[in-house]
Amino acid sequence: MFVTMPAPVGAIANNRRREWEDREWFPPGPQLAICLSGEKNRLDDLTDEELLQVAAAARRQTSWAQARELAAIAELTRRRTADEDSDDTDHRILSGRESVTEEVAAALTVTSNTAANLVHLAERLTGPLAETGEALGAGRLDMAKARVICDVTDRLPEEVAGRVERAALETASGQTTGQLRRRIRRIAQRLAPEAVEERRREATRLRRLELWDTPSGTSDLALCDLAAEDAHAIFNKITAAAHGIQADGDTRPLNTIRADLAAQLLHGVELPEAIRALLTETRDDSAKDGSVGDGDVAPFAPVVAPSGGGDDLRTGAGGACDEFSGDTDIAALANEVERRLRHVQGRVPPRELPHAVRQTAQRIHSQFSEARDAACRGDEEGHGRPGYRPPAAMRREVEARHSTCVFPTCNQPSHRCDLDHTVPWRPGITCRCNLAPLCRRHHRLKQRKDWRLFQIWAGLLIWVTPSGAWYLVRPERR
Repeated sequence: MFVTMPAPVGAIANNRRREWEDREWFPPGPQLAICLSGEKNRLDDLTDEELLQVAAAARRQTSWAQARELAAIAELTRRRTADEDSDDTDHRILSGRESVTEEVAAALTVTSNTAANLVHLAERLTGPLAETGEALGAGRLDMAKARVICDVTDRLPEEVAGRVERAALETASGQTTGQLRRRIRRIAQRLAPEAVEERRREATRLRRLELWDTPSGTSDLALCDLAAEDAHAIFNKITAAAHGIQADGDTRPLNTIRADLAAQLLHGVELPEAIRALLTETRDDSAKDGSVGDGDVAPFAPVVAPSGGGDDLRTGAGGACDEFSGDTDIAALANEVERRLRHVQGRVPPRELPHAVRQTAQRIHSQFSEARDAACRGDEEGHGRPGYRPPAAMRREVEARHSTCVFPTCNQPSHRCDLDHTVPWRPGITCRCNLAPLCRRHHRLKQRKDWRLFQIWAGLLIWVTPSGAWYLVRPERR
């Protein structure tokens, strides 16, 4: 009897027709990754049909990788929260679950909101929605559809959530996210109308106005989680007025008229006056579409260290004060700090890494203490101020040095942050070399014993996470 064995991966990669012909069944994983990487330099040899097969295979592989990402986040969350007593929480300190969120945010370079969504999704897809997680890992659906299933089943009774999930997985692979969402919403509404209504009321209770900057230099303003009837009534009223303005001769697109009318109303102009203003005013479209006035302030992002190392500087106890006497040497100092931390990271066993990195950061902080103090004393204002609260001039200087919270992925403007003493006041002092803006959330994160924050020089800070990862934050103004 002869047994037919599957062809080796290398043989498959060398046969173009066998590699991508009828490959919808090919499962994601290491072998598919090899096949995909083999095609990167010769896609122009493939037929149109084969190119679509490659694109579909790449999407399945992406789903597999995202499932692995979420599984890793779920396991980290389980470890961090296993020993935490939910009845013994200190509201001045971030909880274990929130701490994991910030650790994920820093590691993946995403915002706290994005990280929180990932943690929630990870727990759901490895717990009550494990079948959806398995379908994601097998490439039968993508992350967007997994999110839809998670969102619609969130806070539904367990039995109902299971039925909705099973119904979703029957058709998800052949539906868009919009089609899938409409279908399973109807199922959820039919099976658990009370739970759906309660969730709607809870979301409405958290309604809010949000503002964020766009890549084009403009800003978006949105009313979020309004009651559906209110949102539709507002939109319909503005749309009706915009149609009237358009009928009276305004040739601009309806969307533009709606936006301008809404802006007028939010500025406090009465509706009749706003309509008259839009009909009579002559606008400079080029200025309205993106020019920045003298009073506008460009958005800033937190500055983190680049991946490269730096020079090996002589920073002994006797020479530190001479070498680093001002802001002009901050780049060299940052490079030296990076080099030392990377050296530790490269030679310490993983289990010992958190302690080793904290110790190294503490030693660096201590080593430069005399030079840091001397640099401040050399300033005409002197080193340190009496009392806990910094004077207004010092606050302005620290806020100018960092325009946002100094957590690596936070975008909260510094003028909305707490001015935190990196070393707590007494023994820490109120000085520019011991102050940094921290939003309230990351101020609470700093209070956790498994996180550490060091300020090596005025504005040069090191965050050390519970897992031993470190993040260097540099001053924006040097």
